[in-house]
Amino acid sequence: MRSPDGQLLGPMPTYPRKVTAKPFDFFVIILLPWLIFSLIVGLYAFAYEEFAPLVWALVCASGLLALLFISMGGASGKPAQVALGFLVLTSVCIAVPVGLMVESNYMSEFWQVDSGAGYRTVSPLAPSTSYADASIMEFERSSFVDAEHSLGYMRLGEVYCVAPVVGPHTSEESATPQYWAIGKNCCGKRGGFSCGDVAVSGAHSGVALREGASNYETAVRMAVSAYELKAPANPPIFVRWTLDADAYKTELWNGALTFAVIASGIHLVGSGAASLLLSRGLLR
Repeated sequence: MRSPDGQLLGPMPTYPRKVTAKPFDFFVIILLPWLIFSLIVGLYAFAYEEFAPLVWALVCASGLLALLFISMGGASGKPAQVALGFLVLTSVCIAVPVGLMVESNYMSEFWQVDSGAGYRTVSPLAPSTSYADASIMEFERSSFVDAEHSLGYMRLGEVYCVAPVVGPHTSEESATPQYWAIGKNCCGKRGGFSCGDVAVSGAHSGVALREGASNYETAVRMAVSAYELKAPANPPIFVRWTLDADAYKTELWNGALTFAVIASGIHLVGSGAASLLLSRGLLR
């Protein structure tokens, strides 16, 4: 380059050109992490019961995909790929606990109810061993929950409530009730049982709890001692007292679906905000 008087000058200085995010990059950063998040949450919620190894394999594959984006973007000098990799990895790390929460709070019990047997006109005096495989139990219409003989057992801040299911022919001289209505944080130390649909007129059905009953077993032993009842001859069966057992099962499914959809929507908003932030200056 020459000056106006003809003298040679140095080369014209160059300045780095800012590269903005392309629209395609913008939508990929929004949609790919969101799709992976939604897929993982959905798999944990609705497929983990039967396909747990496959679900974990897909989670690992998603994590490896994120690491691949990070390594390729770092090697080729493409910060957009690095950012995408971190967003995908973050989505995987968040989706796993969210999916497990949905499975634990809703679908685990749903599958237990769905796979068990259903019985009608069950007598509260019938041996519990006859209904060991039950998931839904419809007791005799005259059966009810004896809320006055309920007991609450506190452990780690949670109150595990139990109350015997009895009938008109149950007496203090008979064996300890083998069917107990249960719930959490819905009773006093003694009495005041209000779990489930116990206050609803006409309710005489129960959804059996088939796993994780150790705290309720402790509560029953305490109730037997507190009310001076006879020791049960057979292991007790614990039920969530409800007016409509089939509706209870449907509520579990709907609860899982609602939780998953809300979590997916929140993540979509978060992905959009992250992509907008990156497109305004973090993508070079």
